[in-house]
Amino acid sequence: VNITAGNSRICMNILYTVMAKFTAGSLGVVCGLFGGAVTNLGSPEQKDSWYLPDLEFTGMFAMTERSHGSNVRGILTEARYEPSTQEFIIHTPCDDAQKMYIGNAMKGNYASVFAQLIINGESHGPHCFIVPIRDQSGVMNPGVTAIDMKHKEGLHGVDNGILIFDNVRIPRKNLLSKFGCVSTDGVYSSPIQSKGKRFNAMLAALTPTRLGLSVQAMASMKLGLIIAVRYSHSRRQFGPKDQEEVKIIEHQTQYLRLMPHLAAALALTFTTRFAGCMMDDALCKGEVLQNNSSLQALVAGLKAYSTWENLACLQECRECTGGMGFMMENRIPALKCDSDVFVTFEGDNVVMLQVVVKELMTQYTRQLGNSVGGGLIKTWASSMSDSFRTSFLGFNVDTVGDLSFLLKALSYRERVLQRTLAARLYAKVQKNKEEFFHAWNSCLHHVTGLPLPTVIHICQLLLHSFCLLHGTSLVYQERAWYLEHHYLTPTTSRQIRTQLCRSVKDVALKVVSDFNVPSCCIQAPIAGVANPQAEWAFHPLPQYPIAASKL
Repeated sequence: VNITAGNSRICMNILYTVMAKFTAGSLGVVCGLFGGAVTNLGSPEQKDSWYLPDLEFTGMFAMTERSHGSNVRGILTEARYEPSTQEFIIHTPCDDAQKMYIGNAMKGNYASVFAQLIINGESHGPHCFIVPIRDQSGVMNPGVTAIDMKHKEGLHGVDNGILIFDNVRIPRKNLLSKFGCVSTDGVYSSPIQSKGKRFNAMLAALTPTRLGLSVQAMASMKLGLIIAVRYSHSRRQFGPKDQEEVKIIEHQTQYLRLMPHLAAALALTFTTRFAGCMMDDALCKGEVLQNNSSLQALVAGLKAYSTWENLACLQECRECTGGMGFMMENRIPALKCDSDVFVTFEGDNVVMLQVVVKELMTQYTRQLGNSVGGGLIKTWASSMSDSFRTSFLGFNVDTVGDLSFLLKALSYRERVLQRTLAARLYAKVQKNKEEFFHAWNSCLHHVTGLPLPTVIHICQLLLHSFCLLHGTSLVYQERAWYLEHHYLTPTTSRQIRTQLCRSVKDVALKVVSDFNVPSCCIQAPIAGVANPQAEWAFHPLPQYPIAASKL
């Protein structure tokens, strides 16, 4: 089952069968994480054997440890090969090596376990192994301990737990062998000779799950916006003296808070499709994802941007629906709780931004070329061009309302941050002889400010008004930076967003209808979905034709 976000080819009868057996959260672990590990790291034979044969077992994904999350290279779980029995011995050598936050830990049958592959005392780096955890009757396998992690903020459909291994033996064939295998007599071989490149290839193979997380965050945003926008078009409060109260969507504070997030949801819709198509094309052509560093960087940045934007959006939706938005029956609190973990799940967002910046720095170095003199000239020319642009060009509201201006503004910020970061790193490493880790660490605040304009550049030029609104919102968020660099005037900064928010508020209800989310998935009384248990009347919503588009 291919569940990437682009030209997905999903066999629906299999999907519905799976959904009948698993909760939504558990389904993501089984298909996206366990299944993704088998599909992307296993041999063709292993894919046939382990990827949900007849849906007879529940899978888990065991990468994170107590002391290692984002730094997978440093995991401590061991997998020692024993030639005499042709088995791997999976072992947790200390408390810090315990596998934590493992979905389906209290009911799963098999786990894809990442461990350091050790042969004759030599480590070959992290590899992935299929380890039996319990049989179909729920009886634990010898040497395996599972501990429930109890209560969480959200995602209660997944039972997260801790896995501990005490010299658990598994057959040699249980090593997922796409990037490395071991012969019967204990000889290691891999199509990638460099240990570092081999490790990067293994992590790159898991890129689709990060894209899937971006799609989940986007879906959560859309559901929250459907509820908040519908409520804003039905709830009335305040108005002219002796006249009927007006819909709260007419209040400036309401549409200024909601409309930028609606524009962001549309931008993410097209951007995730774009990234999904790129990934599908690469996989269909048989390309290896680790060779496509630009795609990896895009997905990493998209994951960070979408999950942060999701949290900001849901908080605004909660506040814009008042006390009703605080009620669990209206879904927004549950959405917040379930998606809060996305910012650290599948890679902490700050780490994801560093993946993007490293790719940008690689591209920047490539553009400058091998000549130091030529690189200095190019840098100087770029700097002078930007200085000229901000010193002599004037800006007005009409200019701000032009899409080309907004794209140039984002490009300008990206270019300046990229150039100045490169200069800082060069000074620290080349001139001051600092170790690269310390130089990079001292620039992390600079680093985290660079990637988001790059990710946003991918937004397609569709739905013109919302595209303009999204662009102006992004520039407005960084207006202090643009003012400091004389790219905006104070007058432009004050007027940059209000007019566009006002222009799109009247079509917002139709846009959220075009998301085509079924009523059974909304289930929020304040969104007009009837709840037979509700004791209060809800004003009927105005009727809008539902377009055939699939936003």
